[in-house]
Amino acid sequence: MAFTGELEQLHIVDIIQLLNTTRKSGALFVKGSKGESRIIFSNGYIVGANHLNRVRIGTVLVKLNAITIEDLKQALEVQKKAGKDRKPLIATLIELGKLKHDDAIKGLTKLIEMTVVELVGWTKGTFTLDTEAVVVSPDCSYPIGKMEQEICLDSQMVLMEALRIFDEQERDRQPGKVVPSDEELFEEVLPSEVVLEPGAKSSALTADDLGLGDLDHMERKIPEFLPVNEVFDPAEIHRQKIKETLADFSSEEQEAFVSFLKKSTASRGAYDGSQRQEGGTKGLILLSEDELINHSVMTICKDEGVLVFATAGEEELNRIIDQCLKIKALPLLVFDNPETTEGTLSKEKIVDLRQRAKEKYPQVSAVQMASSPDYAFMLQAFHDGTRAVFPKPSIKAGKATFIQDTITFLETFNSYIKGFFHEQKNIAAADNQMGKLKGRILTLRDIKEPTAISLALLQYVSEIFERSVTFIVRPAELAGEKAIGVSAERNTGPTSATSLKIPLTKPSVFRDVIEKGRFFYGESEDEALKKHLFEVIGAPLRPNIILLPMKARGKTVALIYGDFGGKEATTLQSDLLEILANEAGLILENILYRKQSSKVAK
Repeated sequence: MAFTGELEQLHIVDIIQLLNTTRKSGALFVKGSKGESRIIFSNGYIVGANHLNRVRIGTVLVKLNAITIEDLKQALEVQKKAGKDRKPLIATLIELGKLKHDDAIKGLTKLIEMTVVELVGWTKGTFTLDTEAVVVSPDCSYPIGKMEQEICLDSQMVLMEALRIFDEQERDRQPGKVVPSDEELFEEVLPSEVVLEPGAKSSALTADDLGLGDLDHMERKIPEFLPVNEVFDPAEIHRQKIKETLADFSSEEQEAFVSFLKKSTASRGAYDGSQRQEGGTKGLILLSEDELINHSVMTICKDEGVLVFATAGEEELNRIIDQCLKIKALPLLVFDNPETTEGTLSKEKIVDLRQRAKEKYPQVSAVQMASSPDYAFMLQAFHDGTRAVFPKPSIKAGKATFIQDTITFLETFNSYIKGFFHEQKNIAAADNQMGKLKGRILTLRDIKEPTAISLALLQYVSEIFERSVTFIVRPAELAGEKAIGVSAERNTGPTSATSLKIPLTKPSVFRDVIEKGRFFYGESEDEALKKHLFEVIGAPLRPNIILLPMKARGKTVALIYGDFGGKEATTLQSDLLEILANEAGLILENILYRKQSSKVAK
């Protein structure tokens, strides 16, 4: 059966997570204005994909030095001779002894990541899921289930890495940096041996379309979409899951829970990488065997853009934590309430896992769910360093109120998750600022000329403010030296500002900063500011300005001015700029001292 839907209603990130959590198998077709891509699932795992822009798995393997071009040619020849009984390219290469299993996983992972990264940025388009697809393609009888046995990738891990790559690319593009396309990085290594005549159509879906490489060098045309039986409805997935997990409750009670979950699957709009760049990828690892909790937590966390990894095994738990840390995504570890007296989720085992996780991963925060009467277990959780303990509703404690109690529990839990990751974002932003500050100070220390110090400080200020100017302090006036974003676009760099003059004969905000040697940031209605600066460069949209003094030998020698131009004012960590200006002054003193010492010595 084939289901279809709109990306505007359900983003590709949500689709992949749904297919993962419901352990679906089949072919997912995603079609937009740029063309069509496919991702192949088997029991929720990704076993293949085709890239929109025709990047082929054979080329990827060659570029990664996993195989040679001769190896590729030999495998393609074997495929051609096999006809309909041919195996996918990766399987053929492995069977020939030309490709190692680990290298095969790396190559397929790379191709799938490129496919998902492309789709993450799509805001419009349609998707179709063919859940009855059991073979690679109509002209290749190799079963999808067999592909999973050979190579399968965790959908959540692939998705997390793809989101990280997408964020990095968007961050690089913002300052105008050119990001190479996938076709440029993985340019075809073999010339096309089969070229269709102009106007000719090819509708065959080959194994190469699935990222597994069949006729790895054939030109292909995008096939038409499959016949669609039903419109894809996320609520129906919730409804099926709730019927399974809450079978002892009435249809009205089940529907009330479905209605709650449906709110969290409403469209959040297009994926916004800019919201993630400050705090990075958000991951939650849930150790639980409760299918209702697993499904519900995954659903409500979608609204916050949190990827949820559900597991019930210790080995899997460590693997997920390691992967999250590898891609610099600090996860939140959530332990479910112990439901059994033996096994992985017994009380004794959970305490042991919690303590060992804290010892092995001290940077990872943990949260514990617990039954309300079990005070000893709850207190032990706090003793082990758990951040919070959530009393989890129980059917045994009261079936009549269980549905509403669980909804309230999930709403509260979601609120906590939102606050936790907001806190993590602020910490990450602060760490990032401190890292930048350290790097800038080291750069300043490498400067040997006095004029380059004030220019470097100007450039740092211009990264925050739309318009910035360096003024040289003279006895009776401020003389403009360099400006960024004033007479030309900010990305053009420093331009001359010698026409700017601000007298210091009368009291003003400028003279106050110079005399006291302390920076100023805030709104100002100073007359000298309006008359001698804004009349020349124009007033900014908001009156928020910064005046950053650079001091040497006990007096202010330069003043950096900045404002937000035609944009709204943003939050500013002015103390970091002040530290940078003070360091610049000390470095300037050292440069002047060395020059003077050298002159005296000569």
